[in-house]
Amino acid sequence: MDSEVQNIYTDGVSIGVSPFTVQLAFTMAPPGQGGTMAPVPVVNVRMSLEHAKVLAMLLKRQLKAFEDAMGTPIQLHPQIYTQLGISRQEEW
Repeated sequence: MDSEVQNIYTDGVSIGVSPFTVQLAFTMAPPGQGGTMAPVPVVNVRMSLEHAKVLAMLLKRQLKAFEDAMGTPIQLHPQIYTQLGISRQEEW
């Protein structure tokens, strides 16, 4: 088995949840297509519900610490909130 860790870039994710598993299906937009082609699958990551919940908590903590250290929130385009149906205040 190769002991080197792969470095992967992704700019999209689809999340699936079942009674025992969370699946994160990471994708990447094809270069120069302007949204006309389907995203390219990059990797699927599966984990337990418990692991996913802890991961979400730790990721939120790390991102908030980064924002505090920088003195400014990470800016997201307003269209992202609309497309995902999330609220800036409720979710963060």
